[in-house]
Amino acid sequence: MRLTARCSAFVRAVRRWTGSVGGRLRQAGLPPVGPAARPRLAALLLLAALLIVVASVIRARPDATALPPLAAGELELRALDVGQGDALLLRLDDAAMLVDAGPDARTAGAAIVPQLRRLGVDRLDYLVLTHADGDHIGGAPTVMREFAVGTVVHADDDLSHPVMRDVLTLARDVGVEVRQVRRGDALAWHPQVDLSVLNPPEPAPNDDNDRSVVLHLAYRASAMLLTGDIEATAEAELVASRVLQPADVLKVPHHGSNSSSTAEFLDAVDPQIAVVSAGRDNAFDHPRDGALRRLRAHGAEVFRTDLAGSVMIRTDGRILQVFLERA
Repeated sequence: MRLTARCSAFVRAVRRWTGSVGGRLRQAGLPPVGPAARPRLAALLLLAALLIVVASVIRARPDATALPPLAAGELELRALDVGQGDALLLRLDDAAMLVDAGPDARTAGAAIVPQLRRLGVDRLDYLVLTHADGDHIGGAPTVMREFAVGTVVHADDDLSHPVMRDVLTLARDVGVEVRQVRRGDALAWHPQVDLSVLNPPEPAPNDDNDRSVVLHLAYRASAMLLTGDIEATAEAELVASRVLQPADVLKVPHHGSNSSSTAEFLDAVDPQIAVVSAGRDNAFDHPRDGALRRLRAHGAEVFRTDLAGSVMIRTDGRILQVFLERA
């Protein structure tokens, strides 16, 4: 509707301008434009204006063609739009890792596999499965069938979830290492990145959400905190244990549930950018207003996959840039 209004206003302006164009040309010492030529001149000007508008719209589209290639030494976190679930892609130089894999095989095949191929990713150093909930690991077998994986990382003691059993079977069949982690472990992903496991502690909580793998990633002067689905109990334990450090970027816990993102947790993390991975019009009403209010009260800029599509954050280790991509 706005585009139509702009074009209509431009047509009126062209008509006014062409009505006096003869006088302007005479002042410049050029032959006047006769009445018969004025409609053609107006049509040409209108066509030129439309081309300019269309070109502007194409340039403004927030898609991958508008993004420059990832530069050497530039770290990228992509919160992929997988609906109600999580799938986070991290890239730096030739290193790539995926944290969770979306809710199911269909979503993985439609939203994860094509994006990774388009970005030139053919191998994942790590596939981190934060916890055994279907919306986080449902697409993992599909990802493992499509890409070479160095190590599958998880924190579960209970491996009875059917998708986890599929993942472990696939890993055994193709010779992929499987590693169970606890607080204090580190992942050797890239030589310039410190990637630490902050959760779960030992012994691990009984609640599967609070058993989520929480990763702290430090790169030069920037840091990111990836939180799975931890809730208030695990957040409080992390604060009390004093293992939390400030992070510029927070992957908001549990899709923005009201049972997460407590004020004390946010005080400890103090994020500049908060990314919520949630499905549009999801049945849980994620993210909840209370969580959003707490995030904004702490000064975090909130980006949501349900509203913006995939959210991409790039940093050279000092400056953060955010890009949005709606498929």
